[in-house]
Amino acid sequence: MSRQTRLQLPREVEITPAAALLPYAIVPCCTVVALPVTLLAHHAWADKPWAAVGLTVAGASVTGYTWLAGRPRGQMVRVTATVVAGAVSVWTLGATIGGPLTHPWGDLWALGGIALSAVAIVNRVLRRGGDEVQRGSVGELGQHIRALQDAKVGRPKTTGARIVATIEAAPGTPFSQVAAAREEIESALDVRPGASRFVQSPDSARRGQMILVPVDQLRKPIPWPGPTAPGRSIADAPIDLGRGEDGEPLLLWLPGDPGRQRNSTHLGVVGMSGSGKTELLLNMCADVLTRIDAELHVSDSRKADQLPGWLQQYAHRMAAGPAAAEAYIEDLPALIRERARILGQAGHKQWTKGCGIPFVVAVFFEAAGVLNGNGTFVDVAESARSVGIALVVELQRATYDRVPTSVRANIGSWACLGVKSEDDAQAALSDETLDAGAAPWIWKDQRAGCLYAELSGVDRERWAMPHRAYFAGSEDERAAAITPWVSPGRPQPQPAPAMEDGDEEDESEEANGAWDPTDPPDDVDPAQPLAEPDPHARMAFGPLPRPKTPGEARAILRRHVQDLRDDGHDVVRPAELADVLEETGRSDSWLYTEMRALCEGPDALLRRSEHGVYDILTLATANRA
Repeated sequence: MSRQTRLQLPREVEITPAAALLPYAIVPCCTVVALPVTLLAHHAWADKPWAAVGLTVAGASVTGYTWLAGRPRGQMVRVTATVVAGAVSVWTLGATIGGPLTHPWGDLWALGGIALSAVAIVNRVLRRGGDEVQRGSVGELGQHIRALQDAKVGRPKTTGARIVATIEAAPGTPFSQVAAAREEIESALDVRPGASRFVQSPDSARRGQMILVPVDQLRKPIPWPGPTAPGRSIADAPIDLGRGEDGEPLLLWLPGDPGRQRNSTHLGVVGMSGSGKTELLLNMCADVLTRIDAELHVSDSRKADQLPGWLQQYAHRMAAGPAAAEAYIEDLPALIRERARILGQAGHKQWTKGCGIPFVVAVFFEAAGVLNGNGTFVDVAESARSVGIALVVELQRATYDRVPTSVRANIGSWACLGVKSEDDAQAALSDETLDAGAAPWIWKDQRAGCLYAELSGVDRERWAMPHRAYFAGSEDERAAAITPWVSPGRPQPQPAPAMEDGDEEDESEEANGAWDPTDPPDDVDPAQPLAEPDPHARMAFGPLPRPKTPGEARAILRRHVQDLRDDGHDVVRPAELADVLEETGRSDSWLYTEMRALCEGPDALLRRSEHGVYDILTLATANRA
């Protein structure tokens, strides 16, 4: 293990006027003192041969030491200091042997002393910016870094709110060893924790940059500007999630682009409660809904009722509650196979703009409940990207006990907001990003929306840069921004059925989506021919029927399946049960749940096949089952 060098900080001292002038008076005073000293040396050693040899060796040693010691100070300072040391050594030798008041040593003392004093004072003034700088100044950035590992530091450059300095570690010293002293440097400069980050050069193990942002540019929330590119393809423009500390947008590309060698990606969003995960995802969902070739599927196994109304209304599919969330995941393999068939027949290796099917963004709120131990989700994560399905999982912790390794390996993009500990950050961010200075555990839940992002298509140098997600003032603001761009064929919400005693548990598992006959559910076998809709539209007059209670709705569904069996039907698909939904006033998610319930127990009427088609059990088959 490499030894980490600690930066020794000077102690606080009281600066007096005399102490402030002392650095500027050292060289002139030494020049004046040199005259009587060399005069005494001349009278004592002028005729001694060993004195000449000793002064020559001493002068050469001082000059060589100056050259070696000046290595971390930069080439110009190193050369200047070595030349001055050599000139002083030569003058001392000549003045001691020939006399300091004789020609040319006396002339050199007068002229050289004045010139040397002027150079020293000018150098001091330029380095200090004309004023005495207190300890901790950014102007001493190079000195603090050079004190670590003999690192060469370029002249710091100011770009906007950032100060950038190039660093070259000594041969044999990795750049990561210099970056390990990040906290010491921040303390020496007296800046906020996390104000610095180190970005290693991809072409060198000992070169890189230090980027310092003394003033926090993300301390205030950033208002959401609205959808990024409404009315356009999701492949034409990325989703703008927020702003970096340099003012540049944080862009998320979900579809791939073979021309730019960018792969489609899944996204993991990690952060403790109160860190701003939901705000980030709601902005992303609103953006997806405004794209002309994208579908939004939403799953929430825990708090679906707390999702905003516009999301429940406009999402193309809504899986609310544990049962519906599990059912949606089980339906995804069939959807992936069908999309793969369509893309393969069209000659596409992956989803592209204009391929004939929409890009699907499947958002899993509170995903820990459905990820752990779900083998189907592992298979889906491995095969969904190429068919144009992007999985977005929200987690409070992405540790290995919550996210299977195979799922983690297929999530190509991560956004890490404030977390509780460094261990939580290590589960979401790469070692490269953390070593460069990313520290989301500093924020915890006190800086909602602040995040580090490792996104596909974003330069790796920006991974360790802090960002902040946009903040919408209200859900009404989001709804107003997306409503003009939402397709008119989106499903509309249905009124909730009346509650009766004993129905609370049943109601909690019902989804808030609505049945749309033009949008068949995912567990329908897409390979089967579609039935032609009735060209003669019918309009009902009079009051709408009262929504049936859960018990009444189950009885209607069971009677309908029994009628199909009595008429000789041996299979049934959810899309064929629109009459049941119309009669009961229930949602499609309720239908999925109840059809699965009819597959269980001694009175089972159905048996689910592998293709989203339910076999209707005959009386004999049901008795054997």
